[in-house]
Amino acid sequence: MKPILLLLLLLVLFLASCVAVRAAVVELFWDIEYVDYRMEGMFTRQAIGINGQWPIPGVVANKGDTLIIHATNKLKEPASLHSHGLFQNGTNFYDGAAMVTECGIPMNGTFTYNIALKQAGTYWIHSHFKSQTADGLRTSLVIRDPDEVYEYDDEIVLPLEDWFREPAKVLINQFNNPDPHIRFKPIVPYALIGGVCANSKRIQFVPGKTYRIRLLNIGASFDFHFSMEAHMLRLIEVDGVMVKERLTHGVTVGTGQRASVLVTALNTTANNYVFHADMYTDLLQMPRYNPLNFTGTIEYSPKARIKRERSAVWLNINDLDLEPLDGDPMLDADKVVTLDAYSGIFTDQSFRHSFNNVTYATPKVPTLLTAMTMGSYANHTDVYGKQTNTHIIKHLDVVQIVVNNHDYYSHPFHLHGHVFQIIEMGSIRTKERHAKTALDTPVKRDTVVIGGGHYAILRFRADNPGVWLFHCHIDFHIMLGLQMTFVEAPDKIQSRMKHKVPEMYRENCVAQGIKTTGNALGSEAVDLRDLDQLDPSPYPDRFESADPPSGWKLISYILQV
Repeated sequence: MKPILLLLLLLVLFLASCVAVRAAVVELFWDIEYVDYRMEGMFTRQAIGINGQWPIPGVVANKGDTLIIHATNKLKEPASLHSHGLFQNGTNFYDGAAMVTECGIPMNGTFTYNIALKQAGTYWIHSHFKSQTADGLRTSLVIRDPDEVYEYDDEIVLPLEDWFREPAKVLINQFNNPDPHIRFKPIVPYALIGGVCANSKRIQFVPGKTYRIRLLNIGASFDFHFSMEAHMLRLIEVDGVMVKERLTHGVTVGTGQRASVLVTALNTTANNYVFHADMYTDLLQMPRYNPLNFTGTIEYSPKARIKRERSAVWLNINDLDLEPLDGDPMLDADKVVTLDAYSGIFTDQSFRHSFNNVTYATPKVPTLLTAMTMGSYANHTDVYGKQTNTHIIKHLDVVQIVVNNHDYYSHPFHLHGHVFQIIEMGSIRTKERHAKTALDTPVKRDTVVIGGGHYAILRFRADNPGVWLFHCHIDFHIMLGLQMTFVEAPDKIQSRMKHKVPEMYRENCVAQGIKTTGNALGSEAVDLRDLDQLDPSPYPDRFESADPPSGWKLISYILQV
C-alpha cells in the first residue's frame, strides 16, 4: 500500500474512533409507579415517580448519544413519555403523545423509547397521558453540546415546578365546574426546585466562576420569574435554541419553556444572597396570591450572612428582541392556519377550551396509525375525526400559525416536532392591532406564552413528516380540549415510517383493545360519515370574553382574598 493511502486510512480510522468515543448509549430502566412524597414536613400526597423515587432524577447526555428508556407501567392506568422539545425526525412513534402518536403503555406493560439525540440544549421528559405531568411524572433532560459556543466553568440545573396539595383529577373537576364560584376558587401551589421547596434551595457559588444556570418550567400551570439579587443574568438559550447574549435582571419561563443564563459569581465570600423563583398566574385573578414569592439562597460561605440588595425585578426580555446564533432569516409563509382560542360553558354545562370552536377529543385509533394505514385517504382531514381538529400540511411548506387568544388569561402554546419563528405579537383588544414585529432573524422556540387578549404569528418549515400536536401546555387546559393536530406530509409518513414502527408498539395497542388501522373510529371503510360519532362535546353556547369575568371582584370578596 502506498504511504499516502496508508496515511489516509489511518486518519479515517482515527476520526471514526473519535466519533465512537464521543457517542454513547444512555440506557435507563424505568418503573413508572406511585410514590408517597412528603413535602418537608407539611403534607404528604401521592406522586408518580420512577423506581420508587420522587422527585425523578434528571437525565444528562451529549449530542450524538442514543437515549434508550425501557419504561414499565405500574400505574392503574396507561402512561406515556414525551421528550419535550426533541424533534423525533423519522421516529414520530417515539414522541409519546398517547392516542396521537402511540396507544400508550398499558398497565403492567413495557415500551422502549429509542431516541437518537441530534439536538443539544435544555429539554424535559414528561407524561402525555391525561394529567400525569401535574402529578409528578416529569424530569429534566439536558443534552450537552461537545462544541459549546459559550464558555462557563460549571452548570446548575433548576427544574421549577408548581406542586399542589390535591391530585390533578380533583383540580380538573374544579376547573370543569360551570359554577364560577367553584371554578375560580383559588388553588395555591408550592414552588419546588427539583423536588425541594424553593425557600429551602441553596445554590453554591465559588467566587469568580461563571455558571450556566438551566431553568426549566416543568410545572402544570404557573409561570416562574427567576432573578438573583446582586447578580446580573446573561440569557444565551431559549427552548434549546442558542441566542446572542442578552443582559437582564430576570427571566420568566412559562409552563413548558426553558432558558439558560450565564451568571458570574462575585469575587468575595463575605455575604450570601437571595435568588427569586416567584410564581405568577393570570388565570385566577386573585390579588393576594399573585405573585407567590419564593426565595432561595446563593451561598458563598455557610457562615456568611444574607445580604439583601433589592427585591425581585420583574423586567423581561421580549422574545421578539432575541436573535438566534444560527442567523436563519425570516421565512415566507406558504400556508396560513388561524386558530382562535376560546373557553366557555358548553351546552352540557361543562367548562371547556377550544380552537375555532372545536374542543379536542381523543380518537379511537392513534392519529399516526390512521395516517399510516388509510392510503390516499390520509390526505383528507375527515378520516382523523372532527374533534382532533386536524390540519394537513405539505412537505417543506412554510406554515404560518396565527393564534388569537380570546381568553382573559395567558396560554403557553407548544408545538411538537418543530421550533417556530416568532414573527409578531400584539393586542387584539382594540380595533387596530398594536403589534411588535421580529428582527430579520427571528428567534425560534417550541413554546410561546400569549397573553390574554393578545395574538402571535408563528412560522415553521414542515420538514419533519409526522403527526404533531399544537396545544396549551397548562395541563388542565389540555384536559379541557385546548389542542389541535398537524398531520405533516401523509405520503412521507407512509413511505418513511410505516415499516419502522417497532413490534412492541402494536402489541401495546392490542393489549388495550385499540385498533392499529383505520380512521379515527377504527373503520376500514372510506365512508367518513360515521366519524360524527366521535364528537362527545357539544358546541359551546357562549364564551368568556378577553376580559376578566365581571364578578371576579365579588368572588374575591366572598372568599376574603
